[in-house]
Amino acid sequence: MKEKLSITLDDRIVKEVNAVVDGVRIRNTSQAIEFMLRKSLSETRTAVILAGGPEERLRVGGTIKPLVKIKGKTVIERAVENLKKHKFSDIYIVGRKPVLSDIFKTLGDGSASDVIIQYVEEQNEKAHTTSDTARTLRMLKGKIRKTFLCLYCDILFDYNLSDAMNFHLRDGGVASLILKTEQSPAKWGVVNLDGNRVVNFEEKPKRADSYIVFSGIFFAEPELLKYSENSLEYELFPFLARKSLLAGLVCSGRSEHVHEI
Repeated sequence: MKEKLSITLDDRIVKEVNAVVDGVRIRNTSQAIEFMLRKSLSETRTAVILAGGPEERLRVGGTIKPLVKIKGKTVIERAVENLKKHKFSDIYIVGRKPVLSDIFKTLGDGSASDVIIQYVEEQNEKAHTTSDTARTLRMLKGKIRKTFLCLYCDILFDYNLSDAMNFHLRDGGVASLILKTEQSPAKWGVVNLDGNRVVNFEEKPKRADSYIVFSGIFFAEPELLKYSENSLEYELFPFLARKSLLAGLVCSGRSEHVHEI
């Protein structure tokens, strides 16, 4: 929903604003002002790390996936380093109490990494599974009030998150997925694109008709937290794709889940 406003600006500011208009993604002064405001408001950036579901499903050989060490450093420490590099200094980690306790022993409150980490405990519901990612994310409803980044706790990545966020701010929509290509796409969330718009999202299809897949990292607006679907991959992303509310960006760089390494 948009609200019409009347504002007065200095001529020099108007010229600077109009310099952003490219005639493609930003077509007029109004869109340019909105883009610049959203970009400015997002300078203190927020990220969410999802570590929800039954803790036993997150364990590999007795260690939870985010605490698996790769070349002497845990997966989640590497994630926080990458987030900090791109100015994501407000970080929420959502999961069950035992998982959060283990992660806290490694990350603490984030001060050692010059970030602020808040731990949000997920309710221990028997029916909750690892695919109930939207339900886990919804624990932050009311806490996040601006554009945020979301990623799964078991991912190693080196994407340019700043460029990807600018893409999301320009293209709008409820969410924007960071995408990659895979030779065996059926093990992933398979995406069909029309330009930058996701027109179909199918999690682990029996037969894949695209090599473009979801990386496990996305940007979203707080509006995403209002939806009642329980799974991002099986319910919410397919729904948003059908409503033309889901964007996608194939990024240079890479991402890998712990079980792939």
